Amino acid sequence: MKLTLDDIIDVHKRISKNVKWTETSYSSSISEKLGINIFFKFENRQYTGAFKVRGSYSKLLSLSDHERSSGVVAMSAGNHAQGLAFISNKMDINSNIVMPEGTPFTKIRRTKNFGGNVIIKGSDLDESYQHVQDLIKDKGFIEVHPYNDLNVISGQGTISYEMLSDCNEIEVLLIPVGGGGLIAGCALAAKEMNKNIKVIGVESDLYPSLTNKMFNKKIKCKGSTLAEGIAVSKIGDIPFSIIQDFVDDVITVSDKSIERAIAMLAEHEKVVAEGAGATGLAALLQNTNTFKGKKVGVIICGGNIDSKVLSSILMRDLVRSGQVTTLGITMPDKPGQLQIISKICATNGANVLQVEHSRFAMDLSASLAKLNITVETQNSDHLNKIIEEIERNDLPVEIEGLI
Repeated sequence: MKLTLDDIIDVHKRISKNVKWTETSYSSSISEKLGINIFFKFENRQYTGAFKVRGSYSKLLSLSDHERSSGVVAMSAGNHAQGLAFISNKMDINSNIVMPEGTPFTKIRRTKNFGGNVIIKGSDLDESYQHVQDLIKDKGFIEVHPYNDLNVISGQGTISYEMLSDCNEIEVLLIPVGGGGLIAGCALAAKEMNKNIKVIGVESDLYPSLTNKMFNKKIKCKGSTLAEGIAVSKIGDIPFSIIQDFVDDVITVSDKSIERAIAMLAEHEKVVAEGAGATGLAALLQNTNTFKGKKVGVIICGGNIDSKVLSSILMRDLVRSGQVTTLGITMPDKPGQLQIISKICATNGANVLQVEHSRFAMDLSASLAKLNITVETQNSDHLNKIIEEIERNDLPVEIEGLI
């Protein structure tokens, strides 16, 4: 079977009942900040918080009545699990999701809430996938692979169809890459709709699976990344057969850039994106000059980020921008010193968030004390003004925990 744009359009019609046509929107603030005309496709606003439901739905629609009655099975620790569970429940199909040990409780709970039967098996995804194969043999389940399947790929391609239908002026399309299903479908649809569009894959620099495949490299894929949704060590053979014909290039991004992108989307677009979902914007942050002045489409493919991780990212971003800072101040251990600091902060309009006063630091003279004070300021200039005034009172200041 050779996948075509007509196939993708046909799938789009069939899945429209339970899949949102998500918004494609021009970002005025981020575009102005970077000097790039950026159009975001908000797949994080799907019912399950990610694009995966499209491919799962497409696959289930391709099954015969007998295959549907047999039930389906998949290996996943995240968005594929939730998408398959959600749409299987809608179609009254028994879904079984094998997740590795250590999968976050939130992902397990959400998958169960969407109607999936969760099976915890294996120390990693490879061992979980082996158990999927065992279940297929023992129970007769039908596999719904997250990316190495043409029906799944055609469902993912509906994203580009919607995006270019809404905005046909896009010159460059940035697409996250894990196993390759998303970029394969989207690249095919995009190129068929506009042969001049440039399609570029974006992957974590810790998991450069497409880089390895496209450029015959052997970079090891390993490590913990914020973009765990695309932390895949090997591109699927089926998606790669499409990728090599329709994808122009692939670039990698660091976790630091992904972190900045997540914070920027929250601040400027009021949008929650997971690590994989923010990789397109991360690519623009890392390669701003390359894309200067171009009209760039960015797929925000998911928004299922752990709340604790999001909280940490947003706080770290405030630290980087000089809006929240902990100052370490060495002062004489005598009355009135704390009052000097608090008066400076109050006079200059800084908000004191936390104070820790220690007289027993062993690296200090017995005549001195250490004050750690966390303050909220407008920006770096505002912070520097306060630091300068404190130091004019002969109180040395160090910035603690700078990221």
